[in-house]
Amino acid sequence: FPENAPPVLPGKPAAAKYGLGAQFLDFNLTRICDRAPTIQSMKSSSESKVCPFVSVTSKDVNNYYSAGAPYVIHIQDVLALSKRWSELVPLTYDEYPLLYAEMFAYSMAAADLDLKHQLIKGLFTGCMTPWPHTHGKGELEALETSAKAYASSIENTPEGKADSDEGASSCFLTPLTPPPFLHYCARYSFVTPYPPENKKNSESSTPNSHFFAKRRVDHDVLNCSHNDHQMEPFISTKPEKIEGGQKDWNVLAVCAVVRAINFAKKKGCEGGMQ
Repeated sequence: FPENAPPVLPGKPAAAKYGLGAQFLDFNLTRICDRAPTIQSMKSSSESKVCPFVSVTSKDVNNYYSAGAPYVIHIQDVLALSKRWSELVPLTYDEYPLLYAEMFAYSMAAADLDLKHQLIKGLFTGCMTPWPHTHGKGELEALETSAKAYASSIENTPEGKADSDEGASSCFLTPLTPPPFLHYCARYSFVTPYPPENKKNSESSTPNSHFFAKRRVDHDVLNCSHNDHQMEPFISTKPEKIEGGQKDWNVLAVCAVVRAINFAKKKGCEGGMQ
């Protein structure tokens, strides 16, 4: 958190600021509330129950409720928020059967309990937020060097031995520092030979796309009895989407996700765990 950020206290949670916005205000909120009324609205004598989230404004959402992981919540608020959130998720999904329904339901639950979040920019990077800004020539050069080093290791090392289990921080060469959190989005990718705009490289080799796609990861990727080799980026001869358009950060996102998985498996399996 920023040094001047107020502390998380009862009734005052914090979270990363996401670009979700106030789209959920267009849902049939009255119908959602009628199916899952709050304690206060259940006591209402009116036929139609009223939940606080029904009356929030776009400004309220932008200032307090356009929130996403990581969430930091005082222990005194966790149970009430979790309960209300779990009540609203299936009903929100009925109105909006798509990705982010559960995140919209979180915003609605927080509004119901008047849990105005301190929304922190720059708490994470990845999709739904800009890539970090590099400061100064040293960081910019380290970003480029870090990306080239990882791309080169993937391109030139035999399959099955191309990646490391030293953790996500090993992807970042000094003075570049990793962001606090990386959003493991649907897909990050890069092309080898790298960098792709190098005409000499592109003319001498067939380009390959190396990527991380979370829906392609084996469910038993952390099972100590299976997959005894380290995870590596997926590979394709077809172009893959570069998230956010910044090629070097895409390389480091692939590196960070893959090495984090390998590190987690290494640590989990060291003591003979299955």
